Amino acid sequence: MLNESNATDESEDRSSTPHAGAPVWKRAAQVVIAGIVVVGLVLAGRSSVQNWRLQTTKIEAEIASLEKAISEQPDDAAGRSMSDRVATLKTSLPSFANIRWGRVAASAVIYALGLLPSAMLLHRAVTSLGGRPKWSTAIVAQTLGHVGKYVPGKAMVIVLRGGVLARDGVQPLTATIGVFLETFLMMAVGAVVAAVATVNLELPRWISITAIVTAVLAGLPTLPPILRRVAIRVTRVSPQSSDRNIGWSLFASGWAWSLLSWLLIGASFTVLITAIPSADPLPQITSLYPIATAAISLAMVVGFASLLPGGAGVRELVLTSVLGVAIGPVHSLLVAVAARIVFMVVEAGLAAACWIWLKSHPAE
Repeated sequence: MLNESNATDESEDRSSTPHAGAPVWKRAAQVVIAGIVVVGLVLAGRSSVQNWRLQTTKIEAEIASLEKAISEQPDDAAGRSMSDRVATLKTSLPSFANIRWGRVAASAVIYALGLLPSAMLLHRAVTSLGGRPKWSTAIVAQTLGHVGKYVPGKAMVIVLRGGVLARDGVQPLTATIGVFLETFLMMAVGAVVAAVATVNLELPRWISITAIVTAVLAGLPTLPPILRRVAIRVTRVSPQSSDRNIGWSLFASGWAWSLLSWLLIGASFTVLITAIPSADPLPQITSLYPIATAAISLAMVVGFASLLPGGAGVRELVLTSVLGVAIGPVHSLLVAVAARIVFMVVEAGLAAACWIWLKSHPAE
């Protein structure tokens, strides 16, 4: 009996060792992932702040140059014109006092709301593939995954979302396909929105071509016949289940959720444009909103396709190319940098809230 007792104790020790060690490895992986994400956010934030300061310095240099010319210019029409220009530039200087912070806050709130429809789509996509995540889990997974795009390659987005969905028993392959479906639909709809909104604008041809090509390439894998084959091959979804759940209704709802998301993001960006001081009058809101929506959607889509962390540099290039037609290159670049900062702060804040929620709601 003593031998049996010892054998039982040894067996229990062996079986408990992996269990005891697993949380340590899990915590270590979480720390590493969190560290990588934080580094990506810090680098993206530092770049945005540097760009903001650069544009501010340029405006200050123009003011100094004009003031010097005024001092050397007799009091005539030319001098008064330069004085007026200096006054306008000073009011448009992106200083703390000149920024309309109430509108910045409104832009942040609208952008946060614009992220919610994608979570609805992710839940629908994973459910159609056989997973059973809770609504709260899908929302947290989608929201937390946004900070992963600031890590090179964008693979961290899948890691973060898949890790959260695993709490509800969603298999890694199912989560991966669900994330891809949500992402590709979002990119396809964004490209279509940009292509439609810019059709009558005088823009470089590469912008329109990029929008159309992106819409086609991102949209093809989301078509039900193709998606069903992928689901059957790499997940445990049966052909009968895939025919029933992965159909055109999923495709249509995906487009509807994605369109709502882009319309909200476009509204957020439009409000942000009006929050940043400008030396020139802005177009009417009815004219500004379509251009702003086209600019931000195309910029985010092309930035995603670049695989650079957060689309660094690419988003700003596209934004200034599209938006500069309506509000001028200087203001458009300032708004592009502001959007980078505001959107990143919103995503980081929501991710932190989701992280706290995960810690306070252990997996069952």
